[in-house]
Amino acid sequence: MNILFVISELYFSEPLGVMQLSAVCREKGHRTMLVSLKDHSLVNALNAFDPDVVAYSTMTPDERLFRKADGIVRSWMKKTGKEVPRIMGGPHPTYFNEVLQKMDLDAICVGEGDNAILSIIERVETGTDFSMIPNVIPRGGCGLTKEVIDDMDSLPFVDRDLLYSVSPELQAVGIRSFLTQRGCPYRCTYCFNHAYNRMFREVRRNIVRRRSVDHLLEEIKYVVKNYPVVRFIRFADDVFVIRRDAWLEEFAERYPREIGIPFYCLIRANNLTEEVAQLLSAAGCRSIGMSIESGNATVRNEILKRNMPDELLMKSFAVARKYGLNTYANTMMGLPGTTVEDDFKSFLFAKRLKPAFPSFGIFAPFPKTELTEFAINRKYLDRDYDYNTTFSMKSALNSYTEKEKNIQLRLTYLSTLFCSLPDFMIPVLKLLIRLNLTFLYRLIYNLSETFMQSTRIFPGTYPRNPCYIIKNAWLAIKYDLFSDKSDLK
Repeated sequence: MNILFVISELYFSEPLGVMQLSAVCREKGHRTMLVSLKDHSLVNALNAFDPDVVAYSTMTPDERLFRKADGIVRSWMKKTGKEVPRIMGGPHPTYFNEVLQKMDLDAICVGEGDNAILSIIERVETGTDFSMIPNVIPRGGCGLTKEVIDDMDSLPFVDRDLLYSVSPELQAVGIRSFLTQRGCPYRCTYCFNHAYNRMFREVRRNIVRRRSVDHLLEEIKYVVKNYPVVRFIRFADDVFVIRRDAWLEEFAERYPREIGIPFYCLIRANNLTEEVAQLLSAAGCRSIGMSIESGNATVRNEILKRNMPDELLMKSFAVARKYGLNTYANTMMGLPGTTVEDDFKSFLFAKRLKPAFPSFGIFAPFPKTELTEFAINRKYLDRDYDYNTTFSMKSALNSYTEKEKNIQLRLTYLSTLFCSLPDFMIPVLKLLIRLNLTFLYRLIYNLSETFMQSTRIFPGTYPRNPCYIIKNAWLAIKYDLFSDKSDLK
């Protein structure tokens, strides 16, 4: 059967979720194709591929975009006279089952879809309904049987042909992404993981389920051989290291000997001990993602529940520098219960930590997370807030004036650059954030971001020419400014 996977946008990362589902389908002899709504023509894909199943994968802010896409699919079905089941998976239907009725879909997938997609295809082939499929709620259904994948080694390698067949230019970027595990044990209030853990706790033996080192290295070797040129490995897990354990020790011993390609991973500051940093560095780790989130310890630990005092962060960033681990460090501004003055202090704190790539963003409320509920309960956010505007760059909170939101936005754009400038330039930053030059500041940020990412976090992986840097900066601006306004083709 022909399975058409539909995502919102490729941007600069590989859609590992649908690539995994495609691999599962192809292993059983089915054909698959990928459409990115903002990069490809959905109409052309429907006509050329003639799908038997359309599988949407989306986050909540993109619901409006997928409603438009679904209208195109319905029109195509009416024109061709072919009835095609439309199913939706990903974070949005997992946490918002009501999208099933809202879009009149045939089914939604809640949580992991590796087994569910095959069961759905089998039911389509036999002409039977979708009832009683684990993790699937069909049209008119209400109950849900849950399951998770415990044996990560049972899954096939992700399908990279799915991506490169429709966007071959992405293979020129020398980064390849891999997942080593599923699950996150932490309870950060801005994240869905704590809600997901509650949802599936009765069917999970372990919160974190990890692939064997054998299985992981086998996939990396396969990709290096078949999808050259691989210059950097990106481990895309929510958290790559929780503690020094037997898995990490085996990985650190075998990876440099069998792979030998520099890699990037995500880690929390409380997990980056000196012995872990030494182990990662010896293994070939050259950059890490290690978030700050807030320069205010009370906000960071009581509101965000990060449980990281200032002293721990300062020590961990110093350890990273000692072992040559370039840090990509994100800080959120506009957090519920904070002021613009707090945002400026967050900038100063991030500057003090000296990350290789300091990144700043404004808090975006995601529904049903603990932090969003906190904002609603404190009346910082309207209860009927339209989450389809989540990717709007300005703060969604009504606790800021419009003037403050603009200052906040400009500070976010300029902070990355000014973290690299001497302290005597700080008064200049205070002046600039009050000038109405927001678009210029956005351009400055994207140029700074592209430069730092391509030279400090993933060095040697991007084509080294000014045109490429400018193109990437423009793509980032386009993504931020027009993410919910793009016309579908």
